[in-house]
Amino acid sequence: MDHNEMKGEILRIISESRIGILCTIKGDQPFSRYMIFRSEGFTLYTISSKQTEKVKHIAENPNVHILLGFEGGGFGKPYIDVIAAASIHDEKELRNRFWHDNFLKYLTGPEDPNYIVICCKPKSIRLINHPDLNGPSTVSF
Repeated sequence: MDHNEMKGEILRIISESRIGILCTIKGDQPFSRYMIFRSEGFTLYTISSKQTEKVKHIAENPNVHILLGFEGGGFGKPYIDVIAAASIHDEKELRNRFWHDNFLKYLTGPEDPNYIVICCKPKSIRLINHPDLNGPSTVSF
């Protein structure tokens, strides 16, 4: 698999995977939680409330780790391991673009003052468990 094919496979996994694990760091300890992701190219987005621990962690340390693609039993399927720099956004355009009424359980709507979008720009993405590769392979950004 060449570099462009690998990037294409990574984009396929990103586009097909909505649920992933976001890991933040507080001090020297990792904290992981399941999140719903959306994407534009290789950039991943998720939403949250300003009141959450993950937002506080990102404000102190923007380095995050994301796992995507290990769904539906997962064993034997390719998935990705993303090292990214996260940033917190509250611009109206982003809030409207990523809002979904499923979030009403946690937020009052796209105008909720606690509603933020977390943007995760990859530093590197490892493609893991792909049948056309001999072990993990990394794309750096």
